[in-house]
Amino acid sequence: MSPRESDTDGRLADRRLVAALRRLHRREPIKPDQRMDVVIAEARADPAERRPGSHRGSGSLRAWSDADLLARIDGLVGDGQVVREGRRVRLTGHRPVIADPVMRERVDRLMDGLREIGADVPRVDALAARLGIPPGVLDQLRASGELLHLADGIDYPSDVLSGLMERVDLAARHGPLNVGRLRDELRISRRHAEALLAWRRARTGGQPGTHRRRAVAPRQDP
Repeated sequence: MSPRESDTDGRLADRRLVAALRRLHRREPIKPDQRMDVVIAEARADPAERRPGSHRGSGSLRAWSDADLLARIDGLVGDGQVVREGRRVRLTGHRPVIADPVMRERVDRLMDGLREIGADVPRVDALAARLGIPPGVLDQLRASGELLHLADGIDYPSDVLSGLMERVDLAARHGPLNVGRLRDELRISRRHAEALLAWRRARTGGQPGTHRRRAVAPRQDP
């Protein structure tokens, strides 16, 4: 009987996969999700894999192929235990956190400072360095989506960028949108305007100088 034909073995695989994802979240709490191949490798590295077969709770994933385990992950997604985005997964309800309270307080001060500045943010690296936040933590904030990196030296807290995009979308409804107009509308530098337009274009598929409007048939001259 193959592993996939045994409900008991299937439940074992599910438990190992969930436990592996839980360990990875605990090990890297700021990381929002994990690659599925990393989760499978972690499940195969479970200490229970080395226990004697008679040990309670023992069992092995050796009979399971990676394809089998990927199918089990899809089953966990279907059950609502796991959330999947492309080739990355996370446990339902997982939220990236910085466990060190001192570092969390520094990060909160950084994020609050960026919110107060608004659209024309300075380089976040310099602000972070003054607060004692190392580059690795900035990388983690970007990876988690708490801090969104638009271009070299331009990063926004996610809520700030969301508000800015609403203003950009509103401006686009009232005429052609270009760097000069957005710079004047938001009172920001040309470099920041270029970064915001590039971010919008990447997510809407639109062009920087266009806006959505109802199609009108071309005029026919008599």
